Amino acid sequence: MLTFDLHFHANIHRLPNRNKRLRLQKIHWYLKKYELDFLASTEHSYKNPLEAYQRLADTTADLKTTIIPGVESVSSEGIDIIYLYRDEDHLKWALDQFQSFNWTIRDVLNISRDTDAISIIPHPFHIGRTSAGNILSKRAYKQLLKMADYVEIHNGSALTIDKRLSASRTKQFFEKTQLKLDKTLNLPLSDRGNDLGWSIGSDAHFPGEQYIVGRSDIPIGQDEHIFDYLSKRIQLEPHILTQPSTRKLVNNIRLLRSLQSIMKEGLVKEYLKTKGRTQTILATGFYYGFFSTF
Repeated sequence: MLTFDLHFHANIHRLPNRNKRLRLQKIHWYLKKYELDFLASTEHSYKNPLEAYQRLADTTADLKTTIIPGVESVSSEGIDIIYLYRDEDHLKWALDQFQSFNWTIRDVLNISRDTDAISIIPHPFHIGRTSAGNILSKRAYKQLLKMADYVEIHNGSALTIDKRLSASRTKQFFEKTQLKLDKTLNLPLSDRGNDLGWSIGSDAHFPGEQYIVGRSDIPIGQDEHIFDYLSKRIQLEPHILTQPSTRKLVNNIRLLRSLQSIMKEGLVKEYLKTKGRTQTILATGFYYGFFSTF
């Protein structure tokens, strides 16, 4: 059996060096405990994904865990797509080729081909604002599935929210939210497309929050690279590493911490998106203003 977490955030961007070391030490401790085989470093494209991969690779050099280089990029529509790469050089080159908000969902297949990437549609119906299934029409979502290699059938970031909501007396007022959480924790077959791989990711932003990962009983060849193995579109099954805490206080703290992180990332995305639009408008205005004088 092989175990995979194909959606993970080191979440060290802009931390002081001491805090980075402490967070990476905690990640190391948990990965050693879990004995995970493969971990995809999929930091957001605006949070220095190259550094995240390099730090994770260095930190886990003495473990059995292999770090897969990747990035969670965001399209001009505000939709997250994960791209995995063969090695650090491929990731580095790809990050120079396309940047946040400078591509559209229609480009997913071309980006994968041009940068030699494995593409994953993460959390299609999560409660966040970057989920493809919530933003796109049903027809457009089906088209996106045809362009991707994998779809994420389980995203662990919903577990803490689901656990907190299920214990709430007001859960009957959040039926739509609960439906999205259910789809995030177990994507219906009708939303998985045809002949796609099934990805499972913790989407953890903090150490110790990798509750469920993926497993596969398909063996990897003796000299087979993990990128070539995943290129076969493996359909992963859930594998429990640990359970969310049974203590309400602990879960509340983790939930608040996660919501704070989501809010910060959302503000950064809006800022970068607005900045990009402003630069485009200024460049266009300069172009037409300049040439109108001739």
